[in-house]
Amino acid sequence: MNRIKSLIKANTVILKILFIHDLCNVVVSLLFYKLIPLILNYPQFTYDTQFQWELENTKYTQQYILITLLTIIFLNIWLCYSLRCLYNFDNTIYSKDLSKIEAIRIRCIQFPVVAYIVQSFLPSVFIITIITISTKNITTVTFKLWIMFFSLGTLIATFSYIFTKKIYVRILLKTSFHEYKNNSKLSLKVKIIIQLIPIFIVALLFVSLIGYSRLIKEKGEIIFKLYDYEITEALERDIKTKDDIVGLLDKIVLVSQGDEVFIIPPSDGQIITNSGFPQLSEFFIKHMNEIALSTDGHVFDYYGVDAQGIAKQVLIDDQIWVIGARYLVGSDETLTFFAISFAALFVINFIVILYFAKTLTDDISRVTQNLEEIASGVDQTFEKRLVITSNDEIGDLVIAFNKIQNLEKRSIEAIKEQQAILIEQERLASLGQLIGGIAHNLKTPIMSISGGIEALKDLAYEYRDSVGDRSVTDQDHREIAKEMLTWLEKMKPYCAYMSDVISAVKGQAVQMISTNSVKFTVDEVIKRVELLLKHELKRYHCILKINSHVDASTEIKGEVNNLVQVFDNIIINAMQAYDGENGTIDLEIVRSGDNVEFTFKDYGKGIPKNVADRLFKEMITTKGKNGTGLGLYMSYATIRGRFGGNMSFITKEGCGTTFFISIPCITYGNQEEDK
Repeated sequence: MNRIKSLIKANTVILKILFIHDLCNVVVSLLFYKLIPLILNYPQFTYDTQFQWELENTKYTQQYILITLLTIIFLNIWLCYSLRCLYNFDNTIYSKDLSKIEAIRIRCIQFPVVAYIVQSFLPSVFIITIITISTKNITTVTFKLWIMFFSLGTLIATFSYIFTKKIYVRILLKTSFHEYKNNSKLSLKVKIIIQLIPIFIVALLFVSLIGYSRLIKEKGEIIFKLYDYEITEALERDIKTKDDIVGLLDKIVLVSQGDEVFIIPPSDGQIITNSGFPQLSEFFIKHMNEIALSTDGHVFDYYGVDAQGIAKQVLIDDQIWVIGARYLVGSDETLTFFAISFAALFVINFIVILYFAKTLTDDISRVTQNLEEIASGVDQTFEKRLVITSNDEIGDLVIAFNKIQNLEKRSIEAIKEQQAILIEQERLASLGQLIGGIAHNLKTPIMSISGGIEALKDLAYEYRDSVGDRSVTDQDHREIAKEMLTWLEKMKPYCAYMSDVISAVKGQAVQMISTNSVKFTVDEVIKRVELLLKHELKRYHCILKINSHVDASTEIKGEVNNLVQVFDNIIINAMQAYDGENGTIDLEIVRSGDNVEFTFKDYGKGIPKNVADRLFKEMITTKGKNGTGLGLYMSYATIRGRFGGNMSFITKEGCGTTFFISIPCITYGNQEEDK
């Protein structure tokens, strides 16, 4: 018992879906239970009675229940198999098995339409199959029963779709943490056609069948009265002997060509007809003998068959003769006209529904296309306003889209302003970190230049004192001048070095403004990075190894200081990953097509997974209070926004991290790619 309870609890979702489908089957089947005999003009007192049992060894209710049960059983088996991915649904959600969750989401999105189509045709297929293998395979009856059970199945499918759709939506909401990859999309236009066409067919066929049924009933009663009058007049006028009644076969006027007049003698019961080939079925004879002759004489043929008759008893020489007529109420021409009319109406309505679906999907597609352009970055100006073309919910959607676009435009402008502020703050923070190292780097050249100045000062005094001294020769003057030049040559590289450092610092100190006219070389950015990080590399006991496979004169479009800032952030993070121990940072530069690719690789502690998953998406740091999280976040934005490039990384805890930066370079028509 506990095992059963646990299974029920684990598969509550599937049980709810099965219950709704079965409940809809039962309710709609009960509704059609009384409609089928009424619409198909079943003869009264012949179904669900001993009369039907003796003729077919079964009754209408038994047949109907059997077909309904078989349909429900087949449907339940098919549903259980198709929805097997929902078994133990709660456990799947708890375990977060992404492959199973994706299968569940795909099934919940696509299956309601599939179930709708299957349920619409399933009952009618059962009926056609059963009647085909039956001994009473009558085309007209099969067609009308197919209409009835197709209508039955479509109504069941419609109600099931409405009520089960809520369950599928709840499942999708529970699994919303997993993104659905829409690889096999079913367009809205196709969904509208699939769901509206069966309902339209049901309405058209069902109403037509009701009209046809009423027409057959009224026509049958009219023809019955005509034959009743004709036979009554003939019996009163011409019947005197046994031979006279046989002669009535040729005297009664037939209403249509397919009708026949019959006589049943009292002796042997052999049926005599005007055609010589009796067409009276077993059902017709049984209904005539057991029901019609004891009532008004109106005889009916088999269930749903458009053939009726009249039978009258006449007493001649104390013997009872039966005289009557069998006539066709329907005709092939009527069914053909019905089929042609239905086909014409179907085509017209299909075109109307197709046009309606197309206009609806086109309106929605316009909104979707603009949203995709915004999402992909094509419409960065947010100036494409949609025109309102309808005064309905689609119009409201367009209005809402335009409002969202305006709001998004203002938000993007605010974000850009904040981003500029954040970049500037990060730049200044990084600059402050570099100032200490730069000051230390400048001490050596300043002291050297100061020493050189002192030496020049002494030489200048010496030269001044030698003026007018006859003991100082020209050769002595030349020696003094040579020493002065030597000191000047020694001071020259120190001045050049200081000039380079000051230029690099000045570039980082000035506010970074991106202009389309600015360009720089790969060699220029590398030199600036080396100058600015020389002291930091020494401080962290790290070595920067640069391996360049591109021409140093390769040009990149943009502001050099922006890229220097990005490289500084990556290299400083790499140095800090060694936690003060000796380390190596490899920088490799290669050319790939129209891009220059920079690869920064360290062998430090790596980035934790919880941080790596959120890197570039938000400001996050592994340094606690010592970090802001701005560096890499802003670096990613700079590479994407200011250089039109891309930035990615791979990392493994305990093994190190590698950052990849790809930036478009300036290409010229006569410039060959680097090999």
